[in-house]
Amino acid sequence: LLGELVGEVERSARFVCVVALARPDGSIAHTGEGVCEGRIAEAPRGTGGFGYDPIFIPAGYDLTFGELPAEVKRTLSHRSRAAEI
Repeated sequence: LLGELVGEVERSARFVCVVALARPDGSIAHTGEGVCEGRIAEAPRGTGGFGYDPIFIPAGYDLTFGELPAEVKRTLSHRSRAAEI
């Protein structure tokens, strides 16, 4: 990904997660969508998390998901936001 972002390019990014919880009969009990806005860092930073975590900087922060403590990341996570009931 970083190799594709050469020069002065738009670095805004977002993680999106959609969940659906189904009852045993197949009917949908709950749906949720979670979004975490942010931007792509110039280079990977941090050793926490996986995937894009070392290059994703959530909005309002200067640290990547790879640098933030796990408990902070959980509160910002698109997955945790989608799972809120």
